[in-house]
Amino acid sequence: MRPERYSYGYASRGSAKSLKSRVLVAVLLLIGVSLLVMTRLHSPLIVRARMAAGDMLSPVLEAVTVPVSGIRNLMANKDALFKAYEENKQMREENDTLRHWQAVAQALKVENESLRALAAYRPVEQVSYVTAHVIAQSPDAYAGTLMINAGAADGLKSLQPVIDAHGLVGRVVEVGEHTARVLLLSDTSSRVPVISGNSRQHAILAGAGEALLHLTFVGGDVNAIALGEPVMTTAEGGLIPDSIMVGTVFRRDATGLLVKPLRPLAQSEYVRVMIAK
Repeated sequence: MRPERYSYGYASRGSAKSLKSRVLVAVLLLIGVSLLVMTRLHSPLIVRARMAAGDMLSPVLEAVTVPVSGIRNLMANKDALFKAYEENKQMREENDTLRHWQAVAQALKVENESLRALAAYRPVEQVSYVTAHVIAQSPDAYAGTLMINAGAADGLKSLQPVIDAHGLVGRVVEVGEHTARVLLLSDTSSRVPVISGNSRQHAILAGAGEALLHLTFVGGDVNAIALGEPVMTTAEGGLIPDSIMVGTVFRRDATGLLVKPLRPLAQSEYVRVMIAK
């Protein structure tokens, strides 16, 4: 075999492939241009073909759209959840602030009502009154005392009576420049002259370190004093004015008569000290 025959055959096959490629490119280009022109002119054929392709590909498009929609919804829900969390946090802060101011308002209301009741209670007109705030209470159950924020600078002296809106609380026993200590009626060392409101029996009211007070040294018939009868102060001894309410006769036992104050003595927040004019 001669070499020139192989060279010629190889060149002929290469030229044929190149020609086919050019023709194929030209045909594809012509088809593309034709489709473009028909699309621009809204050819019915193109429209039908496009719709048919859409029908065929719709399941595929739906399958592809599902995860995309899920991701979009997830992102939207995430934004909504974050916004709801921020709004909830803000509402909690506002709610805490409102609760705080509500508590302040309620405390002020109670304090205002207490001061009004205290100002309205004037058992004796011939004396002046100094209003004071209770700032401390004795922790000893058998030493009933209160500390108030008024003292010698306000005209306070030892043994002056101290009242709240319900009646007698105790007496001043120690006086500083701006504070004073009040001995409550319930203290074991407290002794106050009193009289029963109906039977008019004189007695001494003694503290026992507990809620109830003891009616001792009754000047008349003990049995004449009825349960529920009011008990008030007398001016005997010249230390406490007449007719200041103390409590009511609550019970009779082996020790005698027990008197219940109109309210627990240590619960007073504001008191008034009676100063003789």
